[in-house]
Amino acid sequence: MSSARRRLVIAGAGSGKTEVMARRVAWRVGVEGASKESLVAFTFTERGAEEMKFRIRAQIERVTKPGEDATLGRMYVGTIHGYCLAQLRALDPDSYHNYDILDEGSRLALVQKGYHFILGLRALQQALSDERKANGGNFGASQTETIALFLKGYDLLNEYGELHVALSGRPIPPHVEDEGEWCREATMVSDLGEGPVSEAFAVSAARFYAYLRCRRFLDFSTSQAELVQLLERDFEKLRVLREQVDELVVDEVQDINPIQDRLIRLIVGDDRRLTAVGDHRQAIFAWRGGRVDIMGDLYQELNAGEDGEIIELAENFRSTTRVIDLANAWARTIGLVSGMASPDMRHARESRVDLDPSHVGARSFAQRADEAAWIAKTVRKLVRDDGNGALQDTPDGERGLSLTDIAILLRSSTDARTYERALRAVGIPAVFRAGPDVFLQPEVLLFIAVLARMAGIDGFMGNPNRSDTFPGRVQTALGSSTDPEDMIRSACAILRGEGLPLPGDVEERLLLASELVYERHDGTPATKEQRARLHCRSLANYVSGRDKPRRLFPQNLYQLALAEAEVGLWTRDSLRGQAALFQLGTLSSVVKGIETPGWTPPGDFRYQVIAMTNWGARNARSEEAPLLVGEDAVTISTIHAAKGLEYSAVFLADVCARRFPSQLARRVDPMPFSGEVLDRVDLAELADNANYDHERRLMYVALTRAERYLFVTRSGNQTSRFARELWPLVDSVGGAVED
Repeated sequence: MSSARRRLVIAGAGSGKTEVMARRVAWRVGVEGASKESLVAFTFTERGAEEMKFRIRAQIERVTKPGEDATLGRMYVGTIHGYCLAQLRALDPDSYHNYDILDEGSRLALVQKGYHFILGLRALQQALSDERKANGGNFGASQTETIALFLKGYDLLNEYGELHVALSGRPIPPHVEDEGEWCREATMVSDLGEGPVSEAFAVSAARFYAYLRCRRFLDFSTSQAELVQLLERDFEKLRVLREQVDELVVDEVQDINPIQDRLIRLIVGDDRRLTAVGDHRQAIFAWRGGRVDIMGDLYQELNAGEDGEIIELAENFRSTTRVIDLANAWARTIGLVSGMASPDMRHARESRVDLDPSHVGARSFAQRADEAAWIAKTVRKLVRDDGNGALQDTPDGERGLSLTDIAILLRSSTDARTYERALRAVGIPAVFRAGPDVFLQPEVLLFIAVLARMAGIDGFMGNPNRSDTFPGRVQTALGSSTDPEDMIRSACAILRGEGLPLPGDVEERLLLASELVYERHDGTPATKEQRARLHCRSLANYVSGRDKPRRLFPQNLYQLALAEAEVGLWTRDSLRGQAALFQLGTLSSVVKGIETPGWTPPGDFRYQVIAMTNWGARNARSEEAPLLVGEDAVTISTIHAAKGLEYSAVFLADVCARRFPSQLARRVDPMPFSGEVLDRVDLAELADNANYDHERRLMYVALTRAERYLFVTRSGNQTSRFARELWPLVDSVGGAVED
């Protein structure tokens, strides 16, 4: 094990970096005698934290003597924002002891509720509209666009530590009805520039920070900025924190932002240990604030320092030689970051050898539909019912591929349904394991419509001609309006056409159930005759209540709707039914995400459902989704969402002109602030460079998800810049190329 105080581990794809980090922690505990509570490990996601905990436990068990404690003890292994909240509670309990983290969906619901009277965002919307029209635009800014820009600007300022607000001098009011006036007394200390947009944004941003504090919430970016500011102004609290930490382990260091870098440096200081692990070739989150140059600066610092060490993990235990050679060749097209080395990956799994040149290939098609049909046909060849399909080696020996071993990865989800329909046409089920295309599934839209009626929503705002809006997804998937009744009827008709055994009266029962729930929340109980028409007894009991409820549980309402629809019948002899229940498990995680910590007053439920559709149509993720059934289906996913995953067979599809690299990659989006702060917040870092290095890293991530089979496909008359480069590389490593 390295004895350097600070070390940077450049961990290539498939190198087993999680195992390396786990062994580092176990070595410190079992061999060097470090206390468990003195070790802190930051992960990028909750899923990453759970995997890290599992591996650390396993390694600690290996180095622990019989009869001694082999648990994690009080070791912190989790996300940075989770750590920040825990430390704020511990270091400043008078201010933060009862605070919770508000995730993205719940935060959007809070903004929706406070849009007009608390946050004053209507003024920002008007300023944006006036600016747009002054620049020749024909349409003003919508409420959805205003919220998206507002939150992006708010987060970016926090990520750079540039958001400073003075709260009201009065105590936080104990009653919700008094919070509006208190929030409006907050003022922005940071100079965010002049002009109608900047000034309106500054007012709303100050109020939003106050709104979070008034509700005892912190969101992801605020929690991190809050702890950094506390530690930088109070040395005694910084000393207390540092005394608790012996070593900090940071995963995915290539994707950290400036405020996270400041926090890490505050914790480590001049005498704590640091193990930072990442791969600059896989830095794919610049668009949401990640700065790969921070990893580059650390590389240069450790390379020149006496207490630093650079460790390269170049062995790839995941892929065959041909896949590795192709990924290495592509990595050489990516520009260097701060002189960091990009060592070629080396094949390290002797049993995983190339069986045939055709297992890595690139192919072109005239139309996207032809491309999708070929992919579906090839999947059917790889996975055959008679067991004579493709083979994969595992630690337990060879076995045939299953559908769950296969993924279709896309740069953009715009045409994801094309590939799903092609698979379904030949009897292959598919699931969207991540990405907003969960909201293109008729079964998901069915129950969103039911929840909308329960909340008293009669339609959703947005442009139905834009694929990234909720109305656009409803139009694409159902061909209906966003009237919840239309959605319910259209979704049921489509699901029956796809072979799901929906009872003949399910539409009427769901319409009745959602109406009765809405009336129950208004204090009107269902009649005996109405309750008798429902099949779910728990739902019938719920709508019989006479008093207005003080709090709601959206997840419970969702489960009652599933029971009334009798979704348990869907899986009978039906792979499509299994895939549908998987997607409903994803929706369950989204519904859970909009639930405000503490409770949901009936008046907030409407805003939560609206937020769910606005946020989910663009950002829904299913990585944490509970599986209602063990599905056997092909994964369709964006490349961003597939980061950290691996598949026996990968179809990297739709490598088309203007799609990959994205025609929007180099666009520098304006922010709702101006002036000197732009000298410190570099908006250009959010966009790609002339070599499209951000997009190239995304391609590298896609290529390195494949274990054995890798097929890159494109369609159309125009050839993508990346396709022109990649096709010859496939040929150079001995793969099969067909134009």
